[in-house]
Amino acid sequence: MKDSLSSIACRAEVSETLRVPSAMLKRLLELAPGLPRRKIAKGTAIYRQGELGTQCYVVVSGRIGITMLGAGGQELLIDIVGAGALCGEGAAFDGLPRFSSANALEASEVVSIPAVEFCQLMASDAALAALVAQTIALKQRTLAGRLAQVAQSSPEDRITELLSQISEPEASDIVLTHQQIASLIGASRITVTRAMQRLRRDGAILCHRGRYQLVRTPASHLRPSRMA
Repeated sequence: MKDSLSSIACRAEVSETLRVPSAMLKRLLELAPGLPRRKIAKGTAIYRQGELGTQCYVVVSGRIGITMLGAGGQELLIDIVGAGALCGEGAAFDGLPRFSSANALEASEVVSIPAVEFCQLMASDAALAALVAQTIALKQRTLAGRLAQVAQSSPEDRITELLSQISEPEASDIVLTHQQIASLIGASRITVTRAMQRLRRDGAILCHRGRYQLVRTPASHLRPSRMA
């Protein structure tokens, strides 16, 4: 467990759109060290939209893409989550079909836990229950902020806001494709490419071999608050 948790704090690349502290994962593994872990190969689905499932997943390492199918059948990327993130809890808790899919964007590892067992652990440990509630609240706040940006902001503002949410002083390089950025900000890939060119020309971002670095933070800062 120590090695897995160390990897959370020492990320060489920052490319998750939802990044949570390790406290919830750490507490869960302290309470239930025997929980099964799954190693997920790059490109492999953890669960699929429309399926019924009772399992919740907590990411130990790697990056997981959360997607939804649009009305025309196109796959929309709505989030990229990393170590410490909670996935699939909505359908596991309410018993309805999953409203999204989760796929490994790189070799990853997740903890798998049945919703019933998860609820029992939360009922027996107030600290875990509070950390799970904070994690879910952070997901809601992040998605709400993104919806507000899609409705009100220019592509350039949406891109710089997205990058500002992802980047951290200790790991400022961001690795996302233009298509991933387009899905996350609600724009076309062509629009993102043109906006990125303008941002690079204006000196707002730097780009080197697919890695982005935010130079100038957005004037209107909507960064969701992070848990301590």
